[in-house]
Amino acid sequence: MKLNSQVFLEGTNGKAVMLMHGITAGASQMLPMAHFLNDYGYSVFCANLAGHGTYPEDMFHTGCAELIQKAEYDYSLLKAEYGTVYAGGLSTGGCLSLYLAAMHPELAGIIPVSSPLSLVPGTFLSENYPPSQRYFHRSMDGKTGLYKKYHIHYTEIPVCIFRALYDLMDILNDDGVLEQIKCPAFIVQAENDEIAEPWSAQKIFDRISSENKSMYRPKTGGHSIVLADERLEVFRRSVEFLDSL
Repeated sequence: MKLNSQVFLEGTNGKAVMLMHGITAGASQMLPMAHFLNDYGYSVFCANLAGHGTYPEDMFHTGCAELIQKAEYDYSLLKAEYGTVYAGGLSTGGCLSLYLAAMHPELAGIIPVSSPLSLVPGTFLSENYPPSQRYFHRSMDGKTGLYKKYHIHYTEIPVCIFRALYDLMDILNDDGVLEQIKCPAFIVQAENDEIAEPWSAQKIFDRISSENKSMYRPKTGGHSIVLADERLEVFRRSVEFLDSL
């Protein structure tokens, strides 16, 4: 039985990283990155987004406010136990790490991966669904390797959850929000990202006020680069970034 339970990996260096997955997926999506970071001493919490990891129907009651509230709560749990806390994530999870950094100047650093400020037209996330459509069917068929093992999602997804991501992007696109970010940042996005507009990483990099910021833009890897062949270089550079702080 496949589950999307939250996972906490105890580390040895007294520092913690909160990793958040993409919308419609679950905590398991971040496990390969979590295990890599944990091998280098970091405690890692793979958190589920609000409305995820339970039942599809919970997404009917999940908007942007709930995504933010859950991320804030999870961050507060780690902050209560660790003096040094980093945040990162894939896609929507990366956007939430940006939001946390803007609202919490004490955050030690962020690693947003494939984080959209806009979506590529024509994907299941950016589709203009008719008002009468309640669910989008997303089959698990055809997945292989790490995608089959870790990219676990509901096959019937309430389309209203996509509005939550649009509202979160609207917040980040507001003048002055990303500019509030001053903590160290390592921004990752593949040039062939098929979901998030590939220019998102550069725009984030340009707008944040961090003095310590870097960007990694591999040509390949796609949106879910944390599960792609290119993932190990992303993980290696992430550890290098964290160890440098």
